[in-house]
Amino acid sequence: MEILEVVATAHNGILNQKTYVLVKGKNAIIIDAGAELEDVKKVVQNKKVLAVLITHCHFDHIWCIEDYIKEWDMPVYISSGAEEKFLDSNKNCSNIIRDRKTFNVNQDNIKFFEDKLNIGKFEIEVIKTPGHSADSVSFLIEKSLFPGDLVLGGSIGRTDLYDSDDRDMWDSLEKLEKIDFEMAYPGHYEPMTKQETLKCFKYDFI
Repeated sequence: MEILEVVATAHNGILNQKTYVLVKGKNAIIIDAGAELEDVKKVVQNKKVLAVLITHCHFDHIWCIEDYIKEWDMPVYISSGAEEKFLDSNKNCSNIIRDRKTFNVNQDNIKFFEDKLNIGKFEIEVIKTPGHSADSVSFLIEKSLFPGDLVLGGSIGRTDLYDSDDRDMWDSLEKLEKIDFEMAYPGHYEPMTKQETLKCFKYDFI
């Protein structure tokens, strides 16, 4: 599996959101939808996009979802109940950048996560990791972990946003020790080894 990243440039790139394109053969899946369509298309090239998986429905992770759907008409996987965030700028937190944004996503394109997904040749374990957002999930694919904003940049995600929860965050962070992964690819900043990931919140580990 090839893992390619595209950094979002909206708002002059200040959010540093990373969209990941995972490739196997002639097929691809996309994790999060913050990066601009034209930049993602350059990475996807002639691959068939089978699905987009959203780690959580904060605005910076779904910023370009309408463009993706128009281009590829693929299913968009989210946590059950998170669909309301497409239509509410307070709940998707776009209000914090004074750019209240809603997203027109056709219900036919929305699919909800199960514990495991098999999409083409991609086998995906979906792990509920709320805290930064109630709908947050992490994806484990071939020992690569995609934690969204659970951990990032040597720290942990914010818990002062709509439906964030400190207790849920720490419960989710504790799950990381038990997950068999080698590299984490967060929604912002650089990839980390498992040891580096755990140091984001547990400095005495190993």
